[in-house]
Amino acid sequence: MNHCCKIGRIIDEFDLTHGAFDEDINKYLLARYLGQGEYEETGVRPLKDWFNLKLLKTVYSRNGRYAIETQIESDYEILDSGDEIKKDAVIQDLKDDGIDTEKLLNSFATTSTMYRHLTNCLEGKKEKKKNEESDWEKNKIQYIQKSMRENTKDALRSLENKDRLQFATDAEVFTPVILGCPECSTQVRFEKALQQGYICEDHMMRPNSIEEETESNSEHTKRNEKITG
Repeated sequence: MNHCCKIGRIIDEFDLTHGAFDEDINKYLLARYLGQGEYEETGVRPLKDWFNLKLLKTVYSRNGRYAIETQIESDYEILDSGDEIKKDAVIQDLKDDGIDTEKLLNSFATTSTMYRHLTNCLEGKKEKKKNEESDWEKNKIQYIQKSMRENTKDALRSLENKDRLQFATDAEVFTPVILGCPECSTQVRFEKALQQGYICEDHMMRPNSIEEETESNSEHTKRNEKITG
């Protein structure tokens, strides 16, 4: 059977449905993503987490591993985290219950795969909100940075007066805002992320943007070849 993508394959393989009446899980995901009907518009990452929790509950049920909702959520947070010690402990516990942990972890959706499923496979297109052009977001961050510097200088002045940190008031105070990718170790300053339009090229960049950048790089390479040729 051909599947639209990894998520489509997982839905079929584990027979994932939504609700007490086995509703179409794709219709549910799309309705939440677009904010249709009774649902508020939801971001991709919360939907990714919801999907993975649904998968985890299904695997637990099939393998006779009974756990309360909070325990399942706790297990998922650990499996989705970078804490290898706790993660190994949960994995071993699952193996003891006969669960194929390698298959389970490989079946988890990432934010990027969920985004592609929603926008490409399910054709979920959000309408762009017509807001007035402004830099209030950037201004707000700059205001927070300024406030943090001022508060830090006040604290340094107090520490110098108490002779706990010599020449503290002579120090330069920097307050960079660093944005990190939830899927990998990529970190970037807010200003650079705003300039380039994304935080992580691999996990937090829309497919069409990636294609545009690839085409741009290809054209740039061709121009260089003509010049050097």
